[in-house]
Formats: sequence, structure tokens, C-alpha cells
Amino acid sequence: MIYQSKLAPKFDVNINEKNMEFLLTLLNSENENVTELAANIISHSCDSTTEQLALCAAGVPQRLVNHFGGSMNLRDACLDSLTAIIRNNWEVASRFALLDHGKALRSIVALIHDLSPRTRLLACLCLIALSHASPCHFQDRQIKTKLILVLLELIEEPGHVGDDAPLALTTLIKDSVELQKQALSTNAVQKLSNHLIANSLESRRAVTILLALAELCSKLEESRSQLMSVQVRAGL
Repeated sequence: MIYQSKLAPKFDVNINEKNMEFLLTLLNSENENVTELAANIISHSCDSTTEQLALCAAGVPQRLVNHFGGSMNLRDACLDSLTAIIRNNWEVASRFALLDHGKALRSIVALIHDLSPRTRLLACLCLIALSHASPCHFQDRQIKTKLILVLLELIEEPGHVGDDAPLALTTLIKDSVELQKQALSTNAVQKLSNHLIANSLESRRAVTILLALAELCSKLEESRSQLMSVQVRAGL
């Protein structure tokens, strides 16, 4: 399952050598709106492994991280852009994990504690992309548990953030017994079920919560038992 950002429209740009030079110029701009535009173009136009590697070789990930200190909109655009560059690309993810002796990675981990719910969600998504692309560089159990907790908290947020948090959780724990056990230990089944009961079954949030519950219960009998217990108590 791949999260599709709603922060900007689709840009039809082929990131070739000429466009790369143009994008780098935009990223170096002192105007944050211009830099944000460059990040959004990358987020919605980076469709191939070749483009991801080219952007990585040009030093774009470091430039994006350097803009985390800017406005909230710029920070979010840069996080979304990083996710697009890293997604499903082992080489890029590995390089990024080692970038600046791990400082760049730590800066994203710090953002899962940001005051902005959208920033927290995008930081989680970036780390999830990194963990799937290069598991060997993302083995910290404590961080994975924190991701689960943050995503469960974000379900309470209004709008797209709360709707998409269960999808991010589903992507994180997909096909991983270890992570599903970690989620179970954080009382995820109970928390998700409570949210499901509180939302109309016709709502998008209810649908994404059901997907997360389905993944949680796909491999663990204990999760299925907990879910059935919640249903009985709620009279469902």
C-alpha cells in the first residue's frame, strides 16, 4: 500500500539533466515559495529508479533536509519529496540513512514529535518508506514502536491526517509479524476499534481503520481474539 500525498497537484515533469539543473536552482532559492514549488515538483514527478538515483547523486536529499528549518509548508513539502526519492529504492535509502553520519535520519525522527499533525504524519511516512526500502538501516525497535504510537494518536486528528494515519499504520506493519506484535502490545486493536465505533461506517476513516485492523489480524490469533472481544462488548 502506498500513500499518495494530497499536498499538491500532479506535475508532468520528466527529471532529465536539463530539468535537474532547473530544480537545483529552485531548491537554492532564498524564496521559500520557490523552494517549496521545487520540492512539490520532485514529490509528484519522481516516478522511476533512475530519477531517484539522479536526484540522490545531485545531493537533493541533503538540500531538502537543510530546509527543515523553514516554514511548516516548506518542511512538509521537503518531507514529502524525500519520501518520493527514497520509496522502494534500496540504494537511495541506504545512502540517505548514512548521510552526514546519520544526522539527516535523526532529523526526520525528531519530526515525528513536531507540533503539526501533518508534519508528524509526513515524517512517519518518510521513515516507513525508509524502513521498507532498506530494513537493515532501520532496525531500532524503539523508533518503530514510537511510529505506531504516533500514528494511533494521529487518527484522532480531523481531516486528511486522521483519515490517512490508519493507512500509514497498515503500510508500516504490512506482512511483518514482529511489527504486528509491537502494535498489539500498544493496545492497537482496542484503540482502532474504539475509533471505528465512533465513526460512521460510510466514512473514509472507518474504511482505513478497517484496513489497519485487517492487517493487524492477518497473522496473529491474539489480535483476532481481541477484536472479537471488543465487538461483543460493543454489541456489534
